[in-house]
Amino acid sequence: MGLYEYMMLTEEEQWNDLWQNGTFLTHHIGPKEKFSLYALYDFFVEVEIDIKTNKIIAKGHFKTGETLDRYAGNININKL
Repeated sequence: MGLYEYMMLTEEEQWNDLWQNGTFLTHHIGPKEKFSLYALYDFFVEVEIDIKTNKIIAKGHFKTGETLDRYAGNININKL
C-alpha cells in the first residue's frame, strides 16, 4: 500500500493498519510531547503523545522532509 492509498482509509482503518503492520523505529521527546516514529510500507507515520496524559493527540504521515530529519541520528538502518 502506498501513502496515497493509506490516506484514503478511514481514521480507524489507518490506526488499525499502523498497529498491525507498522514497525516502531524510534522516538523523539519534546517539552510537552513525545513523538514515536513508525515505518509503514514505503512511508513513515509519526504519532504524537501528550507526556502528562500519555494519550495520543495527533498523527502525521510522510515520506521525507523536515519531520523525518529530526530522527536522523536515532535510526539504525541495519535493523530495518
